[in-house]
Amino acid sequence: MKPIYEYKVKQLKEMVKRYEDLGLNPLSLATGCAVKVDLLRVVYPALRRINKEIGEKGLRILPREDADIIPARDDGVEIYRRIYRLGAQTDINQDEITRLKPNRCIVLVQIYQRYADDPDKFRELIEPVYLKLASTNLDLYLGKGHSIATPFENDDFILIDFLKVYSNKKNIYSIVNNDTIHIVDPTSPPSDFRQVAGAISNALNDVFILGGYRNIKIAPVINAPNEDLRNNLWESVASYCRKYGFELLDVEQPNKGRLLLGATVIAYTEKEPPVFYDKVKPGMKIVASRPFGELAPINVYLASILNKNIYNELEKLGYDLSTLEKNKDMIFDLISRPNIGIAKVISKYLPDVGEEYSPEENILACTDVTGPGIYVLYELAERLNARIDIDVIPLLHPFYSKFATKNYLMLNSTAGTNGSHIMVVPSTIVEDLIGNLKRSGFQPYVIGEIKEIGKVELRVGKEIKNYISDKRILNKLTITP
Repeated sequence: MKPIYEYKVKQLKEMVKRYEDLGLNPLSLATGCAVKVDLLRVVYPALRRINKEIGEKGLRILPREDADIIPARDDGVEIYRRIYRLGAQTDINQDEITRLKPNRCIVLVQIYQRYADDPDKFRELIEPVYLKLASTNLDLYLGKGHSIATPFENDDFILIDFLKVYSNKKNIYSIVNNDTIHIVDPTSPPSDFRQVAGAISNALNDVFILGGYRNIKIAPVINAPNEDLRNNLWESVASYCRKYGFELLDVEQPNKGRLLLGATVIAYTEKEPPVFYDKVKPGMKIVASRPFGELAPINVYLASILNKNIYNELEKLGYDLSTLEKNKDMIFDLISRPNIGIAKVISKYLPDVGEEYSPEENILACTDVTGPGIYVLYELAERLNARIDIDVIPLLHPFYSKFATKNYLMLNSTAGTNGSHIMVVPSTIVEDLIGNLKRSGFQPYVIGEIKEIGKVELRVGKEIKNYISDKRILNKLTITP
């Protein structure tokens, strides 16, 4: 076993060096969505200040949803991508935007990590762009924003996908989302097809949970420090789209020289999306489509190769190198598959466009378990203005999640990428929904219940401390004996 282990150490060190040459430190990444700028402490406070500055001008920053929901549109959505500098020196072209006359926009901000923890600095960098957008005097809606940090000072930019959408008499919605990551699995090469597949599948997840799955379009966000890797990544995107029958859109790409994977994605639905927050009632059930915590096995495997003491401890517990690698690869495969089946199941329990929500027949709300892990349930409680009690914490690999927390490998080992899906449903359809999810290849659980309306609270058992050590998250939860 020792020669094999030493070979894996050598192989991984070479991979780490390769990523460092690409401008990333994979050892500092918790993989997946870990590079996101903190929403609660940075993004939201900055946006509140900007909204005051915008006032009654044309730009409208919409309330947060998992994706932008555009009503009464057909599949004739055009994307015009533009990439600008941040801050006072922004090169945004107002005349061009006025000529384009977009209806909506989707925003990706990449910001130097030194400023990513400072809401005032974050606002200082993005406000000039938003003010110029507002001063075009167009009725322009900013439907979804995504902000990530970069360790390189000169790599900041703002990517804006301007959407021009065409109305017709068909009653459908366009669901649009943007998401990016730096890498999915730092133990595998960036050219691995699953890296791109995982990144785009993660972007699609927020579209799927709102019931969108028809006529899927992919506008990639692909960047790399050299032409060969960029071409390789683009071919992976094309292969992914061919494999699943998605339309690939040829749009402008960032050219900052660092690795970046993701996409703006569009799908369509003839159902009312599950955002019926004001219809919530006590007794509704919380259903997870499958266990979550995708990132723990990847992180534990990475740590086991880089730290012989950690590996020795794992081996004593019955987790030898082949087991660790097998479990990591199973997770990597899972992350790289699009969850289109969940959208099809969710759609069965939604009213047609224009119809009223049925408290006995329809799913009320959905979200997915990604970077924040189980904390998304607290965010859901905020949206519903409700108390949620969680009885079950289903994890893909409880051992890895517990080990990662105990050994300080992850602050939140319930986190994932392209993760599980959470549904709030009336008790009358739970059994039928569970059956449909199982037939579609999922492993569903009823994990909790809506207990009270008018009080934002997430109650969860003390076992959560086995999986989360982040005090900022734990302080938001009510931990029960």
